[in-house]
Amino acid sequence: MQTILRPVPDLRERVWGGRRLGPPRGAPIGEAWVAGPSNVIADGPDEGRTLADIAAREGAAFVGRNAGARTGDRFPLLVKLIDPAAWLSVQVHPDDETALRLEGPEAIGKAEAWYVLDAIPGAELLAGIRAGVPESTVRAAIAAGSGSLPPLLVRHRARAGDTVPIPAGTLHAVGPGVFLYEVQQPSDLTYRCDDWGRPATPERPLHVAQALASVRPASRSRVRHAPTGDRATVVQCEQFVLEQVMVGPDRPARLSPGGASVHVVTALDGPIRLLTVPSEAADGIRAGSEPMALGGLETAVVSAGVAAYMIDAPARARVLVAWVP
Repeated sequence: MQTILRPVPDLRERVWGGRRLGPPRGAPIGEAWVAGPSNVIADGPDEGRTLADIAAREGAAFVGRNAGARTGDRFPLLVKLIDPAAWLSVQVHPDDETALRLEGPEAIGKAEAWYVLDAIPGAELLAGIRAGVPESTVRAAIAAGSGSLPPLLVRHRARAGDTVPIPAGTLHAVGPGVFLYEVQQPSDLTYRCDDWGRPATPERPLHVAQALASVRPASRSRVRHAPTGDRATVVQCEQFVLEQVMVGPDRPARLSPGGASVHVVTALDGPIRLLTVPSEAADGIRAGSEPMALGGLETAVVSAGVAAYMIDAPARARVLVAWVP
């Protein structure tokens, strides 16, 4: 099988979408799903197959022993780009146990994390309930669904390079003008708690019962500001790790899946190049590698079966790499 795969981005229309991900089609494009179970491979022997197909066929040889132990032969991550021109609803996601109880035996929860790619002046994120707000007040606001919930949440000024972990059960919302990279469990279970006081509709229902079952009012998020140095772990949780890697001329980075986990590699700046490294190579790059070039905001998936691979670039570039610990 191919060891480096190029997924085709799946552009999702959203009523709140902006223009950074492309011109509107029937509705604005709010999300690009760039690597997840449903993404189709662009080229090569597996062209037209999905990452889920390859995970089911190859098992731990592709997804890795860590992901295999957690989610079996599923592709274990979902990476998105999110571009809102209006506030998203206040939402909450269930943990694994709650997802099973509410949605059935195939369901999994949804922990996620945000990396701010860009933000207009004054753009904000909401994440977690303000200290001192009673749980009874939070639950009453969710039950009401009338616009009383957003004022209870912590407001964070969004700045490029900031990272915000969103554990399952954390109430949150994304504001207009924030351009996000999001990594999460491969689940799209989202329970809408409050749509800024707008009445629920069949197209945008509120999920009051599910939200009340999922919410953890004490869960809060700490913003981590842009890291320094060539390599930095910006998020580490039970479900995934997200690392920022800086590369440049004569400064390649070497990463080693080594059977542990598939890697999802996103170039924030481009171009960059990925090359697999034969296990016997001591110095990194040699003939026989499988090079793949990525432009800015393009994504590749590296099989867990790769012993090591290199990332290099002709100019200084930032790269995000996600995997399962």
